[in-house]
Amino acid sequence: MALTATAPETPAEFRSCLAPATGLRQLTVGLPHDPSSAGRARQIARERLAAWEIPQAEGLMDRVVLTISELMSNAIQHGAAGSNGASEITLSIRFLPGVALGVRVEDRSSVMPVLRESRPADAVDGRGMQLVASESTCWMAERLGEGRGKAVWAFFLCLSTCPPSAVCGL
Repeated sequence: MALTATAPETPAEFRSCLAPATGLRQLTVGLPHDPSSAGRARQIARERLAAWEIPQAEGLMDRVVLTISELMSNAIQHGAAGSNGASEITLSIRFLPGVALGVRVEDRSSVMPVLRESRPADAVDGRGMQLVASESTCWMAERLGEGRGKAVWAFFLCLSTCPPSAVCGL
């Protein structure tokens, strides 16, 4: 059954439509603050997105997995490990069929990501959030509170099963 509404455009609209509700598919997994976690996150995401049968239009799965890889790499490189080095990075994926998909990576660092201006072709780093911004529909970061770190979201439209002017219900 289709509901008349516009497709989400802003981070707030995406978060609202991906709030826990009937038909929302979600996964949350904790991964160690370790370089191997980026590869594990890619594997988990591919398996879950395939099981959820996400639309294949416009290379959506590849774009989502690449974005997850970048957000995980940023959390590993720039995020803070706990005093024992064992703090987790939390990966969450939310999918509302016919509407939107959101990924969230949470780490213990309070340092917010920065979307930098274009980097030179020979630069070896500093392009992470440019990649996230170019692959996703939109993104945002939020502080989680004193000592809890931050979460970075990336959102994707998934309107292949309904027209852009409608939000599909299940």
